[in-house]
Amino acid sequence: MSVKFNVQTAFNFSSDSYAIVFNTSGSLVTPLPNTSVNNWAGFSMAIVVGGVGGTISPYPFSFFRPNNTTQSPVLYPIGATPQQLTLQLGSNGQSNQFTVIFDRVLALFNASTSPSPSPTTSASATPSPSASPSGNPSPSPTPTGVAVSNIWNFNFFVIQGQPVNYAPVGTIIDSLGAGGANDQTYVSQQLNVADAFDTGAFYVQSGQHPSINDAIASGDIANNP
Repeated sequence: MSVKFNVQTAFNFSSDSYAIVFNTSGSLVTPLPNTSVNNWAGFSMAIVVGGVGGTISPYPFSFFRPNNTTQSPVLYPIGATPQQLTLQLGSNGQSNQFTVIFDRVLALFNASTSPSPSPTTSASATPSPSASPSGNPSPSPTPTGVAVSNIWNFNFFVIQGQPVNYAPVGTIIDSLGAGGANDQTYVSQQLNVADAFDTGAFYVQSGQHPSINDAIASGDIANNP
């Protein structure tokens, strides 16, 4: 699967990072930014693109909610090989787009894949995917019978902050929805990942977005099963 992420003018990797969040459960819920309101509904996995030590990289991780469904999820970093996850900066020849290409096997990761080291602590219930960082990423996932639907929903976020030890740290400052960082209304397209598709360009909804060069502009998702 390939995901193009476009911002208005240029990315600001010196202070911000950029998240593609998927709901792979089939619940048809779009992940929304204000997690203190939605209690992380629809958060299954994410790929965060940011700079650690001056290197811009994609960082995949899984949201795992313990049996107590009112508890915030814990974040497991997902190890991915270069064949499973690649990042193309400036994929349109300009400084306002990157493309992430990943193997959907990453969505099969969950606690049953025996992650190592221990998961990060629960993220705070704010418009933020903050988490206490753990060490190195977990081993690459392999199919384990984990229930992942063919129907995915998604959202894009700009995060004020950088990944630390493979965990996203910061506050969401923009999303695809009209409410930006506080949006609670956006409904994404439903992606049938069993089929080949290209969504074509989809655009940020007009509304309350920050006046920054790296506010979200648009995206495109394509799949070749």
